[in-house]
Amino acid sequence: MADYLFGSANIRTLEHAIIGRDRIERLLNAKTTDEAYALLEEYGVSIVRSEDGGAVAREETLLGILKKAYARVTELAPDSPALRLWLYPYDCNNLKAAIKAFVRGIDPSSMLFDFGTVSAKQIVGMVAEKSFQALSPRMQAAAEEAIDAYAKTKNPQAIDLIIDRACYAEMSDAANASDNAFVRRLVQTKIDLLNVTIAVRVLRMSGGEGGKPLFEDAFLPGGTLPKEALSAAFTSGEAVLWERLRHSQYSAFAEEVAKSDGSLRALEKIADNAWMSLVKEVRFVPDGLEVIVAFVAAHEYEVKNLRILLSGKEAGIDTQTIRERIRESYV
Repeated sequence: MADYLFGSANIRTLEHAIIGRDRIERLLNAKTTDEAYALLEEYGVSIVRSEDGGAVAREETLLGILKKAYARVTELAPDSPALRLWLYPYDCNNLKAAIKAFVRGIDPSSMLFDFGTVSAKQIVGMVAEKSFQALSPRMQAAAEEAIDAYAKTKNPQAIDLIIDRACYAEMSDAANASDNAFVRRLVQTKIDLLNVTIAVRVLRMSGGEGGKPLFEDAFLPGGTLPKEALSAAFTSGEAVLWERLRHSQYSAFAEEVAKSDGSLRALEKIADNAWMSLVKEVRFVPDGLEVIVAFVAAHEYEVKNLRILLSGKEAGIDTQTIRERIRESYV
């Protein structure tokens, strides 16, 4: 912990700037999107506008929040695999988008995040040249496999499945390399909750055993819930899945789902909240890598909530409905 003493103290002073529950409520009550963006500026967010100074570029604005947070923690804990691992999903999103755009002959720009361990521009270039040396060996192999699978099947879902499996395997390896129990638990829990959500989605879509092969293809490595335990639902029904979870470390999660309307939207929100509850276990830990990692997770959820809120307002969705979709905040 001594290695992170200064960084932890620094992070604690920065947490007050996170847009949490109280500020989200003020934003929800804003009458217009312009008023909401004005409040964000008041909270210290740099609003990005179009080149002519007109419309707000929402995604660029939100990405700016993440870039600022990651830049700060990178200064405090350089070379930490525990921080780098949270950038892998952005690399994987960009890789999937670039491959799909390339095979369809379209511009991927609108699907890319200018964020990650490798620049989006570099990933697009690698796909065009079919040369992936800048990626890890696992991601190189996944990119090549995804391109080959699409060529054989013409199914874009094959690209997602192959890249996602490699992405979460990379995250799991990085968590293990951090030699930090909390970081490993965070990644394992995220993977477990994703696998449960995937199982339920596929089960409801397929209606039974027919979906079992698809689920097994989509299953993400690195969690604690065995594939067999989840795939049993395709033979015995969804109720069996929830009964097993009620007798696991995910009992509270399963109980929350039982109290909900049972929709996939509700399931995804409850899963997100369950993960944030784990993050918040270190809210009052005085120092350590855990404090810095939780700060990163806090900003990921801050941006997720702002995206839900702002896109909802832009679409004219009523305030109560948006409020119901907001996830748990770190602060």
